[in-house]
Amino acid sequence: MKALHNFDELRALNGNWLSLYALPTWTEKGYDHRLSLFHERLDFSGAPLRELPRRLMVQCRQLYVLAQLTCRGMHDGRTLIARTWDSVVKRFYHPALPNKWAFSVDANGEVADSRCDAYTLAFLLFALAWIHRVEPNPEYIRHADEVLRLLDGPLAAPGGGLVDAVPRPDGFLRQNPHMHLLEACLALHESTGRSNYLERALTLHGLFSSRMLWRAQKALPELHNDDWKPARPADSWYEPGHHFEWVWLLRRLSKAADIDVDAEVKLLLSRALVEGIDAEGFAIERVGIAESTITGSRRSWGTCEYLKACAVEAEAAPNEAAIWRERAALALTALHNGFLSAARPGLWHDRVDAAGNTLSNDVPASSLYHFVFAMMECERVFGCIVRQPSDLARKPALFLDRDGVINIDTGYPRKPADITFVEGVGEAIQWAKAYGYRVVVVSNQSAIARAYATEAEVMALHRWMADQLDIQGAPIDAWYHCPFHEKAQNPAYLHPDHYDRKPNAGMILRAAQDLNIDLAHSRMIGDNPSDLEAARRAGVSGHLFTGGNLALFTKKILAPT
Repeated sequence: MKALHNFDELRALNGNWLSLYALPTWTEKGYDHRLSLFHERLDFSGAPLRELPRRLMVQCRQLYVLAQLTCRGMHDGRTLIARTWDSVVKRFYHPALPNKWAFSVDANGEVADSRCDAYTLAFLLFALAWIHRVEPNPEYIRHADEVLRLLDGPLAAPGGGLVDAVPRPDGFLRQNPHMHLLEACLALHESTGRSNYLERALTLHGLFSSRMLWRAQKALPELHNDDWKPARPADSWYEPGHHFEWVWLLRRLSKAADIDVDAEVKLLLSRALVEGIDAEGFAIERVGIAESTITGSRRSWGTCEYLKACAVEAEAAPNEAAIWRERAALALTALHNGFLSAARPGLWHDRVDAAGNTLSNDVPASSLYHFVFAMMECERVFGCIVRQPSDLARKPALFLDRDGVINIDTGYPRKPADITFVEGVGEAIQWAKAYGYRVVVVSNQSAIARAYATEAEVMALHRWMADQLDIQGAPIDAWYHCPFHEKAQNPAYLHPDHYDRKPNAGMILRAAQDLNIDLAHSRMIGDNPSDLEAARRAGVSGHLFTGGNLALFTKKILAPT
């Protein structure tokens, strides 16, 4: 599959698909205002399939989507989150049920399936972690802790881990609920800072490492027996998408708990990269473990998880980042051309055959979670320059505009010869560091949209500028830029009012999420009223720089009173 655009343009196109089409589709036609719940599926015209039961898992995934995009400044989903959560509690949570949470409700909002399901509860925990991040609320954590007690009680498997559901559907144990429970525990730890969630995540990792992973075959079987041995070894299979999903989770756990996961990551990738990715960048649906028999279909979620793995491996191994970026470009091309090419923008083909023909009859809401997660990870790793990601203790930041604050504004600089640093910039950064601030650049770069420079050229210039400031002992933690404009000449960057473009606060909010920034105690220095407005929208104190020595200006606004 030949890419129609370069990697940076593909990131931009997919981001616009999400913000301009997918999000409005699923918050409007995809939302049942009568029940205050999301529809389960849409047809290819965008009409909801109204009579389908609504699963709790789908509501939780959509709550994550709203929370993630709210945190990123893409969409203010706070009202819809509150409304949906109230309906989830009203319709799915029944203390009189043996295990409190129902699996699904019917089109009238009445319980359709009262089964207590481990996979569903993992996503309930995940949603609670994310909506708590948007609006901290002890009620969310009370629900989360009650769910964990359910998992420790009726859903506990005799040999460790979880059974799938109560009542139990069959005699197998599955890795999938455990994977998503680990994901949820990490999210809860990041949202609350409570160590008990991280300890539970480490326990799940121990089960994965010692019992689930079939090291001799370099594979993670989907089915196990009650002794955590591969069920039916002769015809066991693994799903490459789950190998990639575990790679991402292991790297995140490693960062949170300072543990070494390199050997497990390499083992998971050793088969999945060889057998689980086709020549066009699609993740294959499943592979037989014993004989490497391949199922020809491809699911959208697997390719999304491959993209996440590419991003996290590029972050973990900077010396191999170019290789992983190349792989990510192919995966992004597959995602864009193979799944997001539905006739109606904002919808997708969820499953295709080996020739790329759709196997889907409709559009499942459950897949949006995968698209959002993959796109956000792609932007986090490949869409900015983070220089010092190791220290993620919560700190305030000094946000700096670029042109007119860091360098003299000469009008769309694109190469080092165009840059003259503002007097005192190195010392200003040193002052900020001495006062305990991160330093983050947030810069509108419409030169990209206007086709005066490519995004790759702008990022290369930022790397050069960062290196020059490093030489002065003035390291900048991260560089964010917005390439979008409402009058873009390059259609990949055409957006009527992009959430990252100042005066919108997207870049500041994105940095806060990526770098654990305390916005309430942060500062912004800009040379334009739009910089100050972006700061205001993010809850940051803004300060207008009109020229002179940046160090003197910075010391004045940062010095303790």
